[in-house]
Amino acid sequence: MKYKTAIITGASEGIGCSLAKLLVKNGWEVIGISRNIKKLNSLNKELSKCKGVFKPFACDVQNFRKLVSIEKKINIPDLLFLNAGIYTPIDASNKNIEHFKHHINVNYLGVINAYEAFLPRMIKANSGHIIIMSSISGWIGLPKAAAYGPTKAALRSFAQSIRYDLNSKGIKVQVCSPGFVETSATSINNFYMPGLLKADEAAKRIYKNMHTKKFEFSFPLGFSTFMKLLSILPDKLSSFLINQIK
Repeated sequence: MKYKTAIITGASEGIGCSLAKLLVKNGWEVIGISRNIKKLNSLNKELSKCKGVFKPFACDVQNFRKLVSIEKKINIPDLLFLNAGIYTPIDASNKNIEHFKHHINVNYLGVINAYEAFLPRMIKANSGHIIIMSSISGWIGLPKAAAYGPTKAALRSFAQSIRYDLNSKGIKVQVCSPGFVETSATSINNFYMPGLLKADEAAKRIYKNMHTKKFEFSFPLGFSTFMKLLSILPDKLSSFLINQIK
């Protein structure tokens, strides 16, 4: 039986895990990549009787050579979901150099590594679909997000740029910029997170939007609309409003 193949980085938990489950249940072959092989194997066991297939691969997205070795063992992906990432809230008045570097290495360069590793055969096939996980924090600077936000802004810009080269080669590019999603990353936040969604609900919205012609999609609607408005307001006004709600 021929399955559609999806590669998901950061597949062991959060949005990546939820989307992996949804795709497998809908008959996809999912190549799940994560550092946590224990969680991947547990997910594989959970999905063993589903319509599709889950194949776990332990790999850190910072390891380009290992990603390339995985690429040689799998089918040409119909979907490349570049999702692996980290989040640490920081106080920018402190020394944070290691946090800054780690976020860049995982959230941005990790995406580049996976993109470069899995793209070549998609180019040869003249087909495929790439979804890059950004965030509303990539639209405007937010409190405690000085390490995380810039990496998501970079990913959004990266997605905007690569579409000009890839669309003409039959590869669809989308960027997903969600608001707050309930994951192990956001669980460390000690502030109110408006519009907080369960990871399973976020996955459903991604699955729905991946079948549209939208380049960028975001959710939940109310909160993302408010954040988009903040991003286009004059800085004096947007920073004042953020100060009132932080």
